[in-house]
Order: sequence, then C-alpha cells, then structure tokens
Amino acid sequence: MFNRALTVVFLLAIMGMLIQQRFSLPPELVVRIAAAEGQNAYGFGESLRRGSIIETGDGYLEVAIGNGQEPREAQTHLWLSKKTTIVIDRLTQSDLTVRLTRGRIVASISAEYPLRINTNATKFLIYKATASFVNFDFLETIQAIPIEGTIQTTIKGTTEHLLTPLPLSIHETDPVTYERLEANLATSDAKDFYQWAGVLTPP
Repeated sequence: MFNRALTVVFLLAIMGMLIQQRFSLPPELVVRIAAAEGQNAYGFGESLRRGSIIETGDGYLEVAIGNGQEPREAQTHLWLSKKTTIVIDRLTQSDLTVRLTRGRIVASISAEYPLRINTNATKFLIYKATASFVNFDFLETIQAIPIEGTIQTTIKGTTEHLLTPLPLSIHETDPVTYERLEANLATSDAKDFYQWAGVLTPP
C-alpha cells in the first residue's frame, strides 16, 4: 500500500513537471505569407505553423517571420523561387530553423538571433545577413551564396565550421565535399527571381 502511494505521488510529480515545462516553453515566432506571384496555394497574410511544409509551383512566394508585427516589418524574410519546398522546423528566437528540401531561396535576417538553414548533410547559419541557397536535390548538390554578410557552414558529422563570404558548392554524397563556386546572380537563369526578391536591381 505504501509503495503504491509512493508510485502515485511520483507519477503526479512527473506530470506536474511536464505540464510546467509545456507552459514555460518560449513563445513561437509568427510566420505569415508576405507576398506571392504566379500560381501558388497561399494567400497574403496567411499564417503558418511550426512543422508547416511550404511549397511553390510555378510562382514565387515571400514568407515573413517575426513577433507578430505586419509582414513587411518582420526581421526575417524568406523568398522562395519556383518549384521549391521548405519545412519550418523550429520557430523560437533561440532556435529558428528552416529545412530546404529542394529548390532555391533567398534568406534575409536583421534580428538579434540567427537563422539556421538545414539540408541533408549541411547546416548553415546566417546572422544579420542575406544569402541565397539552392538545393539541387536530384544532384545532391547545395549552393550557398552570400549576398550581404557571411555564412557559417557546418558539414554534418564533422567538427569543421566554415565562415566565408564566398559562394560554395557542396556535394552531399558520402564523403561530403565542397569547393569554391563562381556565382553571378545577374547572369543566373534565376535572375528574374532575384530581381523579384529585391537582391538584384532590374536593368
């Protein structure tokens, strides 16, 4: 009887700690659609949650992440090109993480916390910077292109951290390799997207 009472008290204590932990979690940032062009399944101002899979078809999409302010006032913006898929993995200031599954994005953050972009074998971190990331999933190749500031790149399974203002091409098959990339957004096949995202001035 005494042991049973102790077990009940122990279980209640665990439940209480779990409930306290649940309600003491840091607040999540707010994700909204800020702009769209072409064929998309999203409307302006539409809210999204952690775990959301965001996909574009034949159009462009802008996603704003912030503390609930108007999308244009948010401090983190993601522009998605055509046929691009991302997943919102984490949504707190201490861990803002987006997974790029395929396609091309521009990411820009001016907040006091970093933005993490993950792929299959690579983790990128940008802080007060703007960069483009491309996941050629069928080639298992990633391109990381700094536009303003630098990118911290970590190859999963290693302790190597690359902090570079230069574009990189990363081949994610085992063993993962990388090399310097010559990138010119103005002559890229995606220059129209970069102009739409505001990182390339139209001629």
